[in-house]
Amino acid sequence: MPKNVYLESLKEQYNQLRGNIEGLQTRAASAKRDLTDAELRSVVEQGEKAKELYTQIEDLSEIELRNAQVDAMNARVTSAMSGGPGGGDDTGGDTGDGAGSGGDGSGGDTQFRSLSARTQDRDPGIYVRGGQHSFLGDQFRAAKMGDQQAAARLTQHSNALRDNVHLRDVLGAGATTAGSGLVPPIWLAELFAPVLHRRLRVASMLRQVPWAGPFAWTIPIAGTVAKTSSVAEGVNTTETDPFYTTITVTPKAIMGYSEVSRQMLEGSNPAVDAIIWGDLVGDFYDNAELEVIAAINGQSGVNAVTVSAGAASTTDILAQRTGILDGIAAISDNGAGDPDLFVGRTSRWTTYLKFQDTTGRPLILAQAYTPQNAIGEGGMRQAYASPIQGTLENLTVVTSPTVGASTGFIINSQELLFSISPPMQFRFDEPAGPALVRIGVWGYEAVTAARRPKAVTKITYSGS
Repeated sequence: MPKNVYLESLKEQYNQLRGNIEGLQTRAASAKRDLTDAELRSVVEQGEKAKELYTQIEDLSEIELRNAQVDAMNARVTSAMSGGPGGGDDTGGDTGDGAGSGGDGSGGDTQFRSLSARTQDRDPGIYVRGGQHSFLGDQFRAAKMGDQQAAARLTQHSNALRDNVHLRDVLGAGATTAGSGLVPPIWLAELFAPVLHRRLRVASMLRQVPWAGPFAWTIPIAGTVAKTSSVAEGVNTTETDPFYTTITVTPKAIMGYSEVSRQMLEGSNPAVDAIIWGDLVGDFYDNAELEVIAAINGQSGVNAVTVSAGAASTTDILAQRTGILDGIAAISDNGAGDPDLFVGRTSRWTTYLKFQDTTGRPLILAQAYTPQNAIGEGGMRQAYASPIQGTLENLTVVTSPTVGASTGFIINSQELLFSISPPMQFRFDEPAGPALVRIGVWGYEAVTAARRPKAVTKITYSGS
């Protein structure tokens, strides 16, 4: 039974949350301290989201198990009917009425079987793993050396795997997928390499709002809050009226699809289908992360600092540290709470990791060392496994490739809201005839930094 790609994506999300929670707890345990308020809040919120994912995974897994049991029963019934008395091979008859002796029943229903069989069932076996002939080698010999025998083997192999002459060639002339026009052997599908996706990184660290549908949010914001003051005993304070404004957040749709040759899907290992689905889902989350960074970068009214980022001199190091500290203070002093995140691309974080004082000691240290002049802690061991890369001036460092090369952010993550729908996978079997299969994903994301813009400090690195 083919793999349920949606269920696998839920498991990936669950494992990512579990890794984040374990990372926060491990860091606190390594430092022999309690979780900070921000870390505890993050653990609780991510735990709640993991609980929701667990419920979905449990329900879908139960369905998959039930389906597998039904498939197994169907297989046993089919086997019993085809192999029993009267289900012979019918090699002597032309009506397929089961008159022959016991066998596999491949006589009268040959025409039906040839129409319903999948392409991989017709692999002629010319190109097998470790076999005498090489699929890639024969392409080279036929095209570059004029080897007629190699060309004949390729033709025989491709003709056997084609459904009929009316189907669009896999990777052939006129196809949207570049290639040589040949159907690859089934086992070569294992060499397909899935694209590496960074998925949700900064987005996963923001305040998570449960998905409630693709409807606009209306969020109240305090403009003039009610005030209290100390007064003399027995005297009433002056009355004040609170005033609230609202902002509207409209979720954005994220969708994409690929039109794949049916022959490519049916002529290859079924894993190719799962690889394409996985890449589409990964791209869905990549686009959601891109929308988050665009929303933060485009938000008006945020704090701003500019620091020099030239050569890694002592002056430059001091300037960048000053910029970080000024950015932290700007958020706190503007009534936007206490920041907890530093956001930048990986190359920016590695620049910080290289900083040393005048005696050559690192300013951001590996977890195993504790020089007294350190201003942070970091490492690059989990660049793809976790968005958290370390700490910088008590800020959790999160890297994302969608951040600009000359830009960084300091954020109070609880003042930015993010919500995303589980991606829905769709498949249109015949959008333009039987030769093409359209597969895609559809979903929504919503993010806002407008609730409290001063909860963000944008850092611009000049000279980098």
